[in-house]
Amino acid sequence: MKLVNVSKKGTLKFRLNPIIKVREYFQNGKLQRIEEIEVKHVYSYNSGYVRIDCNDRIYQINKVRKVYDCSEDSPKIPHGNYDYRNERILILNPQERFNYLVSWVERFYKRNTN
Repeated sequence: MKLVNVSKKGTLKFRLNPIIKVREYFQNGKLQRIEEIEVKHVYSYNSGYVRIDCNDRIYQINKVRKVYDCSEDSPKIPHGNYDYRNERILILNPQERFNYLVSWVERFYKRNTN
């Protein structure tokens, strides 16, 4: 993981190590191999969000917690459960955001590149 850019607003852009994907398919009875190199980026925002750039989308990778709406106006679901929504847990400390990025890359990104 290497720091590539720091924007005017303080967003840090890191480049992850390239992934080499090998595709194999048969064409005219012969096995063909194509190697593709994918480069992905992760972003650390001052607002506390952490995101990864995958293909044509940017995904949030912050942890999530459920927030239940227990007000009388909210519809009650059978078995006593109330409506809930997912809320991202923001990481406001820049050092903690960086540590979270490093641990996330070690857990998920490297696991999927082997």
